[in-house]
Amino acid sequence: MSLPLPALSENKQLNNEPQTLQTEISDRDLKIIEQLVAIAQRQSSQVGEAKAAMGWGAFTDILSVEFSPSQSTTNYNLPEILSESERSFGIALTFDPIKLLNIIQELPLREARWQEAKQQKRLAVLQSYLAYLQAQQAKKIAAYKMQQLAVAEAKTERIASVNPQVTVPHQISLANPDYVAAATEMLNTNARERLALEELAACVGLSSQATMTILTKAAFTFHEK
Repeated sequence: MSLPLPALSENKQLNNEPQTLQTEISDRDLKIIEQLVAIAQRQSSQVGEAKAAMGWGAFTDILSVEFSPSQSTTNYNLPEILSESERSFGIALTFDPIKLLNIIQELPLREARWQEAKQQKRLAVLQSYLAYLQAQQAKKIAAYKMQQLAVAEAKTERIASVNPQVTVPHQISLANPDYVAAATEMLNTNARERLALEELAACVGLSSQATMTILTKAAFTFHEK
């Protein structure tokens, strides 16, 4: 069984652009990370709950309201018994100063929990994004190896066409261990990149399509600048 690859020129890249490897976190990456962190913190239920715990909702327990219905009857003392019933509601407000003091004392702790939740979400987004970045680079390397096999195959075919006595020793097929290794690595890197994208999207709180749109738009905007 033969699985041929497209013949490529030795000086032609897969996407007609020079493929470079990243050696450091760029300014583009930092801008993307900040954008994803801001979205993730808005989407996070933990961050939202921690923020709500230090808002007006924290003071709801210090004041209680009770409604008590009452009924009164008025008798007009006429020969025939006539009476009118009136219903009314009483409102009782109860204020607990002890709870108020406790809440005021807990506000610094609640704010610290909010900041901690934000930092944890930021760290999670950073880790997920860097994992996706590494998966992308691994995919580039695997694609380059596949390209080199295609270039070698094209060169061998040209030699064989000029000299019919020259046989093709390394065909790109399942019998070629180099091709099998390169194809397996290419599949693994594609799978890791997809998984890393899904994990990043889950961490941010968006779908994978929405996350990819943000990444693509941010990269394009930075490139234009």
